[in-house]
Amino acid sequence: MAVCGGVCIVLAIAMLCLRRQKVWGAVQNPCRILFIFSLMGLLIGFLEANGSGGIADGKIKRGAPGEGALETEAVFYLCEDGTEYPISLTIEERAYQKSEERSLISKAIKEIERTFCGENPSMGQIALDPVVSEQYQDGAVSAEWMFSKPDIISNEGKLIPFSHKEGRQEVEAVVALSCGESEELYRFTFWAVPGAQTKREQAVLEIQREIALQGDTEEAVLLPDEINGQGVLWKPAKSAQPFEILGLGVLAAIAAAYAVREQTRKKEQKRKRGLLLEYPEFVSKLSLLLGAGMSISGALRKMSQMYQKRRAEGGAVKEAYEELERMVFEMENGMGELRAYQAFSNRCGLQPYRKLASLLIAGQKVGNCRLREQLNEEVDRVFLERKNAARKSGEEAGTKMLLPMMMMLVIVMGIVVVPAFLSIYGK
Repeated sequence: MAVCGGVCIVLAIAMLCLRRQKVWGAVQNPCRILFIFSLMGLLIGFLEANGSGGIADGKIKRGAPGEGALETEAVFYLCEDGTEYPISLTIEERAYQKSEERSLISKAIKEIERTFCGENPSMGQIALDPVVSEQYQDGAVSAEWMFSKPDIISNEGKLIPFSHKEGRQEVEAVVALSCGESEELYRFTFWAVPGAQTKREQAVLEIQREIALQGDTEEAVLLPDEINGQGVLWKPAKSAQPFEILGLGVLAAIAAAYAVREQTRKKEQKRKRGLLLEYPEFVSKLSLLLGAGMSISGALRKMSQMYQKRRAEGGAVKEAYEELERMVFEMENGMGELRAYQAFSNRCGLQPYRKLASLLIAGQKVGNCRLREQLNEEVDRVFLERKNAARKSGEEAGTKMLLPMMMMLVIVMGIVVVPAFLSIYGK
């Protein structure tokens, strides 16, 4: 400690002298750091000297009563051997003298007299729970309570409600006070009065007392038909279960409607997605058949026949070709081609199919050659859009994977770091 103090003084003087010198910029940080650590060493040494209880003077100050035993480390030196030995010392707390114990018990009695009533006006009118404690004088005195009428107040100081008919009740309290080896019994009386009760509380007390008076061996308990001079009619309490069941039914109905709505929405989304994915192939095949010299209606019928054959062989269902099959059936049953094309686009409900229907309708006027060119342009545009959509979907998938990857990184770091910290603190 003396060395740290000397270093602090030297560094303080040196820093004051060097503040205006050129070397100050180079040495100021090392000097400040050394000064701070020297000051910390001085403070720690000062605290250890005070906390040792005067070991160097050959004495250790005991802790005050209630503080517990003092455990400290010391070193003793044998002069003849010239050897130092460490030792762990346990010094028990100071015990009270007899006079101190009697004084504390007397003060505890006065504290009881001062605090027992609590929120009650006086000892003669205890309507609320009094203040009953197991310790007084900051824990120096222990107290054990007993009351002469446990049906009025429990040993923990809890008042038990009783009827106004019984009037106020005189209760004797006995407190066994102990401090160290000294003990004393303190007795006093107080009056317990029934607290302010509503008509319901008074009626409940009377009913409970009437039931308690009946024998335990009876097969049935007779409910009183009169309380405080008033007739009593009994009926079962209304059950809330029907309303709860009705509420659950409403929630279940809402959940079922929502589920059906979600299922329909997902089914429609799946259908539209299938129509969009099938559109490039549909237009490309139609353009190929028109280039082979077939008419528009003939090409559509040929596409429907090819789809029916593939379906018969176990092929997958395709939404666009299902609508095409229905359109061909309508044309075979006498519906005009232009009207059938328009109905086809309305059932599909997507912009690409509306454009295809308009091209087919226009093709009836401009001819297959011009229609084929337009279809080829549409195929190129659709394939480009599909390529861009696939790229966008890939980017979105990578973004969605970012959060799970971060969570996995945190978990892996926890698996690596937590055992390391546990091993360090375990040592």
